[in-house]
Amino acid sequence: MATPSDAMGSFPHDAPEVVVQTKCPPLRSYAPATVKKAGGELRKLLSADPGAAAPSMIADYKLLRDQCRAYGK
Repeated sequence: MATPSDAMGSFPHDAPEVVVQTKCPPLRSYAPATVKKAGGELRKLLSADPGAAAPSMIADYKLLRDQCRAYGK
């Protein structure tokens, strides 16, 4: 019984190796005053609505930024 790879044939032994590189976009820098202000806004939002969606979305964004920093090293 033929397998899909048998049907497609095989690559010659000297076929080039495929290399895929993924890069994160450049991270934007924020002034300390802006970060402090955003933190205050988030604290107010959580005080008013403990189940607010925005804080968890911002936490996801922070995780993504941390992963991009780690990937760049």
